[in-house]
Amino acid sequence: MKNMNKFAAAALSFAIAAVSTGCSAPGAPTIGNGTKNAATIDGYEVPAGVFIAFELGAYDNAVNQYIASTSAMPTPDDVKKFHIEGTDSSTWIQDQATEQCRQFVAIEKEFEKINASLTDEEEDQIEDGLKSLSQTIRDYYENNGVGEESLKKIAAFEFKVNHVFEHYYGIDAPNGCSEEDLKQYYLDNNARVKYIEIKTADSQGNKYDEDTIHDLEKMADSYVKQINAEKDNDSKLAKMDELKEEYTEYAAAITTTVSGQTTAATTTTTTTTTTTTDATATTTTTDPHANEKIIAKIATTTAAAGSESISTEPVEKTDSEKAAENFDTKIFGSDMPLYKAEKYQYDDNTIYVIIKADLEERMNADDLWTEEFMDALIQQRYSSAFADWIDDIAKNYSLEKNKSAYKRYEPFKLELEQE
Repeated sequence: MKNMNKFAAAALSFAIAAVSTGCSAPGAPTIGNGTKNAATIDGYEVPAGVFIAFELGAYDNAVNQYIASTSAMPTPDDVKKFHIEGTDSSTWIQDQATEQCRQFVAIEKEFEKINASLTDEEEDQIEDGLKSLSQTIRDYYENNGVGEESLKKIAAFEFKVNHVFEHYYGIDAPNGCSEEDLKQYYLDNNARVKYIEIKTADSQGNKYDEDTIHDLEKMADSYVKQINAEKDNDSKLAKMDELKEEYTEYAAAITTTVSGQTTAATTTTTTTTTTTTDATATTTTTDPHANEKIIAKIATTTAAAGSESISTEPVEKTDSEKAAENFDTKIFGSDMPLYKAEKYQYDDNTIYVIIKADLEERMNADDLWTEEFMDALIQQRYSSAFADWIDDIAKNYSLEKNKSAYKRYEPFKLELEQE
């Protein structure tokens, strides 16, 4: 299944709780007619079972907040006494569940508005998913007032999110972009590189002696010259692989004395191979892209998604963050041409011999540019905008809470014990 940020999390809240909860809840109330629906949102009656399922998911989030704050695993009584964002946990949980109900209704209404329908395959996945729930989990939900139909509605919600998203934000959709624009977005925010990571210290950060470091510096310079001496781009990439293997063998032989002990410096390399065998021969084909990396550009936005303000206070970056940002500037800067190897000092203990290749060459259906990849990429590009759009729709809906249902299904009246 595809995932759409908080909407997917909401849709699968019952599954999250199912993983972490293993107790049955004997004696929990059955939904009566007066509390059959928890709220009416823009004329849509939200079943109490859907609301309760969202409450259980919100309770799970409250537990995580408690753990993050105290580093301890709480009991339900602990969570009940806990305050989140200046609000008592019971109110916070119901507020979270209410907001998820608003989003649920927004998706339901948009799904209907675009005349969408679930596919047979999606219907089958929903049925199979519900059938796979253990009896213990079923009892847990049923005893808390969440029946089969409510679980089915929530499971269907995720699929409906994707249908609505694709309609408004997919390829050539009103708020989306063309395939060519999506390709350019990917090219602008990613780079294709190969590099040899040469370490001038052991795995504990102890620097090698000056002679060894000098030899490693000369090795890096030699590698750059050898790669750039190749006549074509494919040969340069192949040479990079050859030298990477050479360095791996050399690094394994380097020793340094640390606290009176001799320690071997080691490094690893990955080679992907495909082997086919018949009665007469065995053929091994090396993946030409096995040692390549696709590096994503570091986001420049410092505020979290959905935050109302951006702090102007300077934040002191760690050495590793500074190194990563400097490397990002190097890779995506205009002064690094394609297919020209360079020596780059990444940090105090690391030298890169690096080459930047043409990413667009790999953007075809037989390599990177598959339907699945495009789906994931367009969600990455527009999921935040889509979430904001749904929130804007949902927050303007009229809300009429069923006070009896909210009181009857207060979070800590539910069975929340976890094994």
